[in-house]
Amino acid sequence: MAKALWTSGTLKMGRFMFGKYGAGAGSVKQIVSDGDTVLLSTPDNISSRFLGIDAAEMGFNLRPTGNYVKIDNPKWDAFFTSGAWKTDITLTPDLQNHLEGRMAGGAMVAANHHKHAMAAQRKTEELIEADIAASGRTKESFAFFTSFGNEFMDGYGRLLCYLHADKDNWTPEQRKLSYNELLLVAGVVAPYFIYPNIQPFLAGSPFASAQVQPAGFWAAIAGAARLRAARKAVANARTNRSGIFDNADPLILLPYELRFLARSGSSGPDRFVIDLGPGNGNTILRPEKYYTVANVEDRLFIPKEYVPLFLQNGWTL
Repeated sequence: MAKALWTSGTLKMGRFMFGKYGAGAGSVKQIVSDGDTVLLSTPDNISSRFLGIDAAEMGFNLRPTGNYVKIDNPKWDAFFTSGAWKTDITLTPDLQNHLEGRMAGGAMVAANHHKHAMAAQRKTEELIEADIAASGRTKESFAFFTSFGNEFMDGYGRLLCYLHADKDNWTPEQRKLSYNELLLVAGVVAPYFIYPNIQPFLAGSPFASAQVQPAGFWAAIAGAARLRAARKAVANARTNRSGIFDNADPLILLPYELRFLARSGSSGPDRFVIDLGPGNGNTILRPEKYYTVANVEDRLFIPKEYVPLFLQNGWTL
């Protein structure tokens, strides 16, 4: 499928057409708003990546070749059962032991991941299909609304967003969470809160010193109703043993764990972590310690490029 946005190395690129004006493409005069602003429209698909959540992978690039392999391919079984996941990767002994304990030999890891990936995909489809039906529209006239965090696009050329049915498709009295949040409520995805892309879960400027300093940070966390609700939804799913927390077959490897184990040239996890649980002061955990934060909804991941900002404002490693 052709994409309107893509990446090549460090370059982010796109392919666009004349912006719409009325029923069709505008004239040059109509699309040129001023000397540095031109209206564009997309001829091809734009892929989006939901912020705040992490669904089990349908497939991923598997080392050593780095080729994309569907998760139900026997190559994944061999990767986990042979112990290949432990070779050519830098893992601390504690983290490796932690992962080994959860995988229990690796025989069921791929099948388990595939099951939960399918469940998340089906739930997303169901949510969208229900909104289309409720709207009375066709798929050609149904619209989405997106809201963004600090960054608009990831390294794969995908829009980083919270996705909703457009407000024209629902009435004001209806409660309308983003699909991101509804998937957390359903328990079929893991939370994946990554600074600074945590709006609207956390309002305000993510780079303001007043919000980065420990006192301001914790005040912002305490006042973030949507973040609190999202974390509570995950805690409820765990209590109810639903979705990825299912008693009979819980998700063995979190999606980001599968990705860092499978990625060629991996040095293991690379995002630092703040424990959002109570009483955690001004400490930032190193990436390999993420699992010591017991509840997944309490993990706020900090990309390494932002760690100096936190350290300059009173945090310690």
